[in-house]
Amino acid sequence: MRKLIPFLIIFLATYSGFTQNDSIWVKKHKYNKVASYGYELGSMLGNGSDLGDKLANRSSYRGYEARLGFKLNDKADVYNQVYRFPIMGVGFYMSTFHEEEIGNPNALFYYFNMPVTFERNRKLTMSYLGAFGLSYNFHPFDSVNNPSDVFIGSYNNCYFNFTYMLNFHIDPEWVVDISVGIKHFSNGSFKQPNYGINLLLLGAGVSYRPNNVHLQHFEKSIPKFIRHNQFNLTLMAGSKNYVAGEKNYLKTGLGVNWLRALGYKYRGGLGFDMYYAAQSGPRNDVETTFSNSMSFAVVGSWEWALTRKLYVPVAFGVYLKRNELNGEAEPYYERVGIRYRLNNNLFAGVTIKAHKGVADFFEWTVGYTLFNDPNKYDSQ
Repeated sequence: MRKLIPFLIIFLATYSGFTQNDSIWVKKHKYNKVASYGYELGSMLGNGSDLGDKLANRSSYRGYEARLGFKLNDKADVYNQVYRFPIMGVGFYMSTFHEEEIGNPNALFYYFNMPVTFERNRKLTMSYLGAFGLSYNFHPFDSVNNPSDVFIGSYNNCYFNFTYMLNFHIDPEWVVDISVGIKHFSNGSFKQPNYGINLLLLGAGVSYRPNNVHLQHFEKSIPKFIRHNQFNLTLMAGSKNYVAGEKNYLKTGLGVNWLRALGYKYRGGLGFDMYYAAQSGPRNDVETTFSNSMSFAVVGSWEWALTRKLYVPVAFGVYLKRNELNGEAEPYYERVGIRYRLNNNLFAGVTIKAHKGVADFFEWTVGYTLFNDPNKYDSQ
């Protein structure tokens, strides 16, 4: 019961802050706030090892989260219309696996909650929620003190969540939901082991949404999108641990790709990645050469734009040349993450590069885009 107290305090404090005159709020504020609280239970997936499967089967997962979201109070904004007036915001998460070997992880995260259709005055709607953040308070693997946690080797890890939600609108301000989803914790091979922790979830929650945007008679007015090209130059760097208990090594990359902006949401194209793995020779008791330090790949790229500046990069790469001694275990790799445009050309973000779902490393990224967008937007 004590675990619920921080969430109740946050929820009640936010609730009291919302109890003000509706017309004053809409007049003075660009965003309408949304307070949400959720509870979930789930099943932890094993990793195929005896120790891992036994630990997963013994665990009994429970999770709690509080979210503070913001819904843009602008019916003319293009992306507000494209995503049917989504909610975006931040949240706090805490959990227990009822197993000392795993710990009781918490997380701070950014999230988006997007309706599948315009809510209007419907009583029953669907939406999907995605979240990305930083988690902490794990009990990592230790060969002496905690040998059973073969899943994860670090106290801090990245947090991913994707959930489908069925929403019951009790009235314009109160919404109750039930949900199914997946959750993943990983350190991107910053510390071994890093099989990651994966969960299948069932959840329930409640949201308070004062001064909600009224959409009963709303009609979309989205300008026709003019397709155009863009070229990205991307620099990536990260730290990789190859063997549990040993030191980390630098891994860097350079990417060049062409993308065709297909609409307000999506951009797709092709590119080329080049990677360098530091100290390849000493790590493997051989001479360091260009061949065992470098790898090259062709990449199919996709970008999912959440706003004009915030987007999710997705890629699938096929190696022209790879080196298994540098952790490149498969002939192909995947990439997903989040990036933000600092201005029209510069961007920064973080992505995870993985082989068949097993992390290679976190790519901390900066880059530059060449493009000329001929589209006009109603809101900046």
